[in-house]
Amino acid sequence: MALLSHDHALEVCRSIVAASPADETEVTLGQTEDCFARFADDGPTQNGDREKYDVSIRVRLKSDDGIRQARASCGTLDESDWTAALQRATALAQVSPADPDGSSLGGPVEVRGTAVQRPTQDHSFREKAAWIAEALSACKAAELAPAGLARTTVMQRTLVNSSGREVQGARSLASFELTAGDPAGAGDPGVAVDMHANVDQLDVSTVIQRAVDKGLRGREPETFPAGETTVVLEPLAVSSLLLFAAYQGFGAQEFHEGSSLLCDRVGENLFPDGLAIHDDADNSRCPGWAFDGEGNPRKRVALLNDGALRNPVTDSRWANKLGLPDTGHARTQPSLDGPRADNLVVAGGLEDVGSLVSGVDDGLLITQLHYTNMIEPRDLGLTGMTRGGTFRIRGGRVVGAVRNLRFTDSLVRILRNVSGIGREQQAVGALFDGEMLCPALRVEGFRFTSTTEF
Repeated sequence: MALLSHDHALEVCRSIVAASPADETEVTLGQTEDCFARFADDGPTQNGDREKYDVSIRVRLKSDDGIRQARASCGTLDESDWTAALQRATALAQVSPADPDGSSLGGPVEVRGTAVQRPTQDHSFREKAAWIAEALSACKAAELAPAGLARTTVMQRTLVNSSGREVQGARSLASFELTAGDPAGAGDPGVAVDMHANVDQLDVSTVIQRAVDKGLRGREPETFPAGETTVVLEPLAVSSLLLFAAYQGFGAQEFHEGSSLLCDRVGENLFPDGLAIHDDADNSRCPGWAFDGEGNPRKRVALLNDGALRNPVTDSRWANKLGLPDTGHARTQPSLDGPRADNLVVAGGLEDVGSLVSGVDDGLLITQLHYTNMIEPRDLGLTGMTRGGTFRIRGGRVVGAVRNLRFTDSLVRILRNVSGIGREQQAVGALFDGEMLCPALRVEGFRFTSTTEF
C-alpha cells in the first residue's frame, strides 16, 4: 500500500459523502505507514512493516428535538466495505439520543499545509539495522544487556464534510530508544530516547552513549531516604507528569466540570515567571495535526505563561458553551470526551543540565518516571516510581546511583516549586501515544513517600 495522492484521497471521501442519505455527513480517511524493529541482546526480536487505511464516517440526522449522530468505520477503500460502514452509522444515528445543543457542521476553512517527511518515509530496515548493530556493539563492550526500538511512521489524514469542508494534513515521526542494564539485573538499567519528525535529525549515537553511561553508573545503587528533596527531572520524567495535564487538566470540559487544575486558578500568579507551557501543533521538532477531529485549524494556545494558568483548549461545542474562541482541539466526534491538548511544548530556560545539577546541594537526578497515575484531579495529585537511572547529587555533582523511590505529589505543587529550567528541549513520548517537547526542570521539595530494594 502506498499513501494516496491528495486528489485521490479527496475523491474517496467525496464519493462517500455523496452516497450518504443523512442530512449531514463527515468522512475522515486516515493512512499510516509504520515500520519498526525491536531488539535485545540476541539481536532483532520483532519487526513490522504495517500499512493501513481507516475510513471513518460520521452521519447526522436532524429532528425537531435536536441532532442524532453516530460514527462507523472500516479498514479498506472497497466500496462494499465503506457502504456497509455508512449503513451502520445511519442505523445507529437513528436510535441515538438527540442533542438539542448540536450545531451544523462547519464549512470551508484554511489550514496550514503539511506533508510527510520523505527521509522518514523512505528510511529502510537496513538503516535501522545499522542503528541496532551500533547499540549492540556498545552494550557488548560495556557488558550491558540491551533492549530497544527503532521506528519510523508517516501518516496522512483527509476530512471532507457535506458542508463543503475539505482539509488535509500529514505527520511524520522517527524514534530510537535504548535500555541498557546489567545482565544479572543488578541496579537499574539506563534509558535514553530521541524523537524527530525528520529521521535525519535523530542523534542515535548520543542516545546509545547516554543509555550505556546510565547503565554503567546504575549498577551499585545505594538507598536514599524518602522525604522532600530537590530533584533535577530530565525531559522523560517531566513528560510523565505533564501528560496528565494534557489528558485531564487543560481541556474545557474538565474545566467546566470542576475537575481541572485550571479551576479557580486562571489568571492567578502562582508559578515562576520563566515557566511557560503552550499547546503548539506547529512546533518544528514533532509537529502535530494541522486540524482537529472536526476539521477546524489548530491554534497555538498559551496554557501557562507570565506565572499564571490561562484558559483551556476548546472545540466548537465547548467554545460555544463557555463563550471562548474555538482553538481547534476537538477529538473525533461524536465523543463523550472534551477537547484535549495534544501537543504540549514547555519553553526552554537559560541553564544546561549541568548548571541545574550544580545548583543542588543534596538531591537527585531523575531520568524517567513510570507507573505514574493520577489520584486527584484538581491539583493533579500523582504517584509513581523513578526508573531508568536515578542518581545522587551532592555538592552540585552527580556522585552515584540510588535505588528507586516512590513519589506522591501534585503537579500544581511541582510546577510552583520549579527553580531552574533547562535550555535544551527534547521531544519525548508520552504514555498512551502522543509526544511533547520539554526541557529538564529543577524542582525544590519533590515528595518521595517510600524507598525500594531495587
